[in-house]
Amino acid sequence: MLNAVAARQVRPTDLTADLIQQLQNLKNPEVTALLQRVWGKTRESTADKKAEIARYRNIFGAGGSQPGDEMRGRTVFIKACFQCHTLFGVGGKVGPDLTGSNRGNLEYILENMVDPNAVIPNDYLGWNIETKDDRSITGIVKEQNDQAVTILTANETLTLPRNEIASMTQGTLSMMPEGLLEPLTDQEIRDLIIYLRQPAQVPLVPTPDIAPLFFNGKDLSYWNGNPALWRVEDGELIGATTTGLKENDFLKSDFMLDDFRLTFLVKLTPNTANSGVQFRSIPFAGHEMQGPQADIGAGWWGKLYEENGRQLLWDRPGDSFVKPGDWNTYEIVAVGGKIRTAINGHLCVDLDDPEIVRRGLIGLQIHSGGPTEVRFKAFQLELNPAFALKTLAAAR
Repeated sequence: MLNAVAARQVRPTDLTADLIQQLQNLKNPEVTALLQRVWGKTRESTADKKAEIARYRNIFGAGGSQPGDEMRGRTVFIKACFQCHTLFGVGGKVGPDLTGSNRGNLEYILENMVDPNAVIPNDYLGWNIETKDDRSITGIVKEQNDQAVTILTANETLTLPRNEIASMTQGTLSMMPEGLLEPLTDQEIRDLIIYLRQPAQVPLVPTPDIAPLFFNGKDLSYWNGNPALWRVEDGELIGATTTGLKENDFLKSDFMLDDFRLTFLVKLTPNTANSGVQFRSIPFAGHEMQGPQADIGAGWWGKLYEENGRQLLWDRPGDSFVKPGDWNTYEIVAVGGKIRTAINGHLCVDLDDPEIVRRGLIGLQIHSGGPTEVRFKAFQLELNPAFALKTLAAAR
């Protein structure tokens, strides 16, 4: 893997902080030398640390026409920090929760990123456990007794029986490795710092490697909505009301999308209810959304409706393609001003609209009215696709 980084086949930023720490803990001379070459050497002296902080301060202040962008910065945070740190309720638990920290202070941010070992709470000192079957495990010890040790790594929580542990050592360094900023470009550094200084969560501009996080099949990470109406169960994203709603409700994705293809399975019960998928949309009037919607529901399947805007943009229904009360494959492709949709491999919308909005969020709808249950699963998100329907081609 490190050779691939050295050969520029893998970006250094794809090596997460916890992975760097694990590689350092191997204490293998060849690995250590290569790691220092592709990741960067740490600097131990106070003078060096102050010089490094000053360098990053200058990078941040030299943005000029390319200042930091908080949405791009969230992407950098996911790649560099997310596995260990929680921010705004999302992220790992290995490091401290950053939400309530002094993030508005530029010096605070730089000091903690450049010199993470300056001040380390005891609860966040890293432990290294060597097992009798030659595993090396790095993490935070959460609990230990005579029978077992529970350690939290960036990826999982492990409970190890004492009789399987060869050695167990508490380090003197933070789990966060030094040199975290070194693999980043100047622009990525500005983006990350701007994001870290935000008072509230911002949308996420995904990259292809982050696109699979659109829906993880386990919980509502990267989604915002009413937990009384929306839940995840057995890999399905479910919106349900047993009493009906007086006004529309939307589960909003964090993903800010330009050109995209979204394919998914959807099941609506009863079919006489109504739902839909907003795309390239924005929050509107508190609980609503504004933008185009691929419609779902009897008499509306396959239509395109601009919510809180021009209303019907495509009025031909696709109900004849639908399996009522069953799972249906829905595809939405948006490239520039062109929109196409398909249901179960049949073309529904084929629109070229110069007025269509070009950027926005995805939102799943429970329409006002009677009791409704809508289920979604098997989301596949593709960024910057060709303007073609994959499910239509498969159907032919």
